[in-house]
Parts: sequence; C-alpha cells; structure tokens
Amino acid sequence: MLKDTIKKLRIQQGLSQDELAERVHVVRQTISKWERGTSVPDADSLMALARALGVSAAELLGESAMAEKEPRDLAWKTSLLDERVTSESQRLDRLVRSLKWALIGAAAMALAFGLFVWLPNQQFSYVIWWDSVADDPDYNKIVYRLNGEEKSLRLLLDPEDHGRVIGCAGEPGMAEAMDAAELLNEPGSLDTLSERANQAIEAMGGTVLRHELWLAAASREDDDPLNDDMPYSVSFYADSADQDVPW
Repeated sequence: MLKDTIKKLRIQQGLSQDELAERVHVVRQTISKWERGTSVPDADSLMALARALGVSAAELLGESAMAEKEPRDLAWKTSLLDERVTSESQRLDRLVRSLKWALIGAAAMALAFGLFVWLPNQQFSYVIWWDSVADDPDYNKIVYRLNGEEKSLRLLLDPEDHGRVIGCAGEPGMAEAMDAAELLNEPGSLDTLSERANQAIEAMGGTVLRHELWLAAASREDDDPLNDDMPYSVSFYADSADQDVPW
C-alpha cells in the first residue's frame, strides 16, 4: 500500500519525517498522515515525494519496474491520479462559486442599505386621483410600512379648501401622535399635518412609502368629453411644490 511504501522508502533513504517533509515542501504532520494512511498526497505532492525518495511515481504507488511495463496496471494508476486531479479541480470550482455568491450577496446587502438610507431623504411624488364616486369625501392618503405591514392614514379635506384638514382617520393613537386636534379646520393645515404624520410614522419605526391625494369627481368642473353623463378619473404625479394641481 502507498502508506507502507512511503515509510519503507524513507527509512531506506535514511531520512526522518522532518527531512522528507522539507524536501517535499510540506510539514512533518503531513508525512505522518501519509504514512499512517489517514490521507493521501495529491498529484503534485505525489510527484515531489517520488523525486525526494528517488523513485518513479509508479514505484511509489507500489509497482515494480516490471509492473511499470504492464499497460493495464499503468492505465489504472494513471486513472487514479486523474481522479485525484479532477477532485481537486472540482473543489476549487466549488470554492470559486461560493466566493462569487458571497460577493453578490454582499453587494445586494450594500445596495439595500444604501436605498434604506437614501429613500427617506427623497421628496415624495404626490399622486392625485379623481374618484368616479361623486359623494366620496376628498382626502390625503399617507401610505406607510410598519412592522412589515402596509398601513395608511387619511387626512379628510374640506371640499371647498383642499389645503384645510377637517378630520383624521387611521391607526389608534396616530391623531394624538400628530397633535392633529389643534390644527383641524386651520387654513393650510394639510401641509403641516402631512409633515407631522411623516415624523410620527418614522418615530414609531415605520417608513413612509407615498402620499396620495384623492378627490371626488364632483370636485372637477369638466367631465369626460366622450361621456357627458359619467365623470372621469385620472392621475398624475407632481414632483415639486411649484407645479399647478388641477382641482
């Protein structure tokens, strides 16, 4: 067996395990493992070991000079070496794939963290909707995520003045967190309460996703040009405060 051959040839050469390890460029424990049979040398180490012991790789694997000439046995030994080389190559491939996916995962986490930091500092686009139900109240809807759930808060608007908030509907305690009562029916209270809502949501650990302004179709003066009997609903995005809002 290979382990016996290594030990036998080392003793014949008068080498200690340390001396042989130095010639093969491995540590003494590796030589000890080979001689005990708990591990075997790979292809490169096998060739270095053969040179250090002054024999061929075939002799090291247990073949005599005559056996080296037997094609069948030589082919078997060659296939054994090929298997070892293939196994090492596959191990390296797995390592490379693991490193690649680790880098991809790290990049994804960095991107997610960047978005988490960047998004709250961006100006939200306001979505304006005209509902086809004429008797629905007008309201500003603030959509946010809290504890993994999407929730919403409604600021009910004065139909005659869409900058004035006349009511608040949402999660229990949200109106109190915003100090909404003192601002209800005040001119321009929509902007102030919207900002307070953003702050209250963030203070609870939530994330504001978007603001939506819902207006009843009756709030518009013109109807669908294709159907005079049915008010129409449209939507648009206003990215800055200086854009005209068509109500």
